[in-house]
Amino acid sequence: MQRLLYMLSALLMLTGQPLLAEDNWPQPAGPNGNWQVEGEPPLKWSVTRNENIRWKTPLPEAGMSGVTIWGDRVFVTTHQPIKTLEEQNTVKDIIGFCLNADTGEILWQVDLPGTTPLDLAGGFTDGTVFAPICDGEYVWFFNRSGSIGCYDMAGNEVWLREWSPRFRHHNRQAEPYLVGDTLLYVEVANKEYGSAIQKTKSPGQKPELTEPPAGIDEKEVWTYLHGLDKRTGQVLWRENVGTVIHNTPVVGQTADGKWAVAHARGGPHAPLEKPAGQSLTSLEPGKAGQTLWSIDLPGYDPSFASHWNEQYVFGFHRLNHIVLDAETGSLLREQPVDRNATVWKYQPAQENWSKQTGQSVNVGRRHPNTNQANLVVGDWHWFLSHNVPYLGRVNVETGAVEYLELPAQLLPSPHSREQDTWLWGKGHPSNRPVNAAGLAVGNKGHNGSGWGHISAASPTRVGSYLFLPVVTGTVYVIDTQVDSLSPAALVSINDLGPGGETWTLATITYANKRLYAHTMREIVCIEADPKSNNE
Repeated sequence: MQRLLYMLSALLMLTGQPLLAEDNWPQPAGPNGNWQVEGEPPLKWSVTRNENIRWKTPLPEAGMSGVTIWGDRVFVTTHQPIKTLEEQNTVKDIIGFCLNADTGEILWQVDLPGTTPLDLAGGFTDGTVFAPICDGEYVWFFNRSGSIGCYDMAGNEVWLREWSPRFRHHNRQAEPYLVGDTLLYVEVANKEYGSAIQKTKSPGQKPELTEPPAGIDEKEVWTYLHGLDKRTGQVLWRENVGTVIHNTPVVGQTADGKWAVAHARGGPHAPLEKPAGQSLTSLEPGKAGQTLWSIDLPGYDPSFASHWNEQYVFGFHRLNHIVLDAETGSLLREQPVDRNATVWKYQPAQENWSKQTGQSVNVGRRHPNTNQANLVVGDWHWFLSHNVPYLGRVNVETGAVEYLELPAQLLPSPHSREQDTWLWGKGHPSNRPVNAAGLAVGNKGHNGSGWGHISAASPTRVGSYLFLPVVTGTVYVIDTQVDSLSPAALVSINDLGPGGETWTLATITYANKRLYAHTMREIVCIEADPKSNNE
């Protein structure tokens, strides 16, 4: 069976035909590389009330990787446990876990060392930020602090690659991919020079160096997409134009069936890679790393996933949605998303929504979206807005813009769904997520609701439904087949744990009619109870 699943995975990368949704979620972006699968997911659950929960497995420390599934195995990463709050800013080493997908039992674990310290459960990254990848024969774990390890399905090490990353910024965005026999990973070109550039040398001290060392080509310390041999970890190629760490590259196929990756440069904090803009790079054998096209976009802040299809590449430029020609990169359409919108706004006095048309919306300043919380489904580009708790979507053909106000946070009742509390406008002021040791870690979970300036989890589409988790453990389920974005689109709001105590930056993943979630304290397997009225 494992061999058959491996062959199906290879078929996906060679032919572009999607895997059966019931099989696996083999990498961060799922079996089709776009966070979308067909399937029949559970739509309502509660970890607080143990509703539609198959199993929960406590973990020793916080982590934020999505859950990877291959057959009856589940893979995830956490940091090594800390003992004091003072340690939370100096974590480096992580643990890779393999669990039984049916029971949640931990089958084996491995340690991955790191070289450069960063913050545990930061709002933008930590060492566990990237989900594992599995192809049925091997699993790869990624430590953002400077290592990648390859293991067989029994947990035996095949190879371990270590280096000192460039940490000028601490962002999560560039999730790894497996394309054929090549791992895609964003890292600095020159490791020696790049490792000298740090956001901070250590807590409380000034940065050692924040600009390129004198006398070298600045491009040597840019970050690029690299292609690594999955069997050895050796670098096979790197692309030519640079990829900023604020952007999530997305793999897909061109109109003539060629594999390529969309990626971008730009964003806040004066990134080194320039000029700001969008690119498409080939992944074809013999041409991998070659630029197909690259377009300059002054002021571009690509803090989103660079979704695309055989016709278009999509993005946000300032407060506009842009559509680029996938063949040439030329700008086809530019649509403001902060004006002339249809908005369903919640009215507290009436305890209901009201429809407003032709509205201006304060969705953001530099860009309209919560970082990375965007997904293109059919003709609609869905996103969580930046400044207000609105779910937005823009039609990529017509430019129509729609918003639905959502509760900023769910406070689940321990008794029943009917007694849940929806907080409007702002999250709970006393949120205090804690790790397994009872330490209050989890940046952005204490003073925010998961909207805005945070590297959020990517949305996931399963069948007709969009799953949108935010840092408080609130998960919105949206029907993507609605004619208009109205309250009728809101299928349910579910919890991943008690309100004010839960923290997550992990994408919801899916396989075999089950959803998987990773919070600060545990892995959760969600499965509909056939005897329950909850779907």
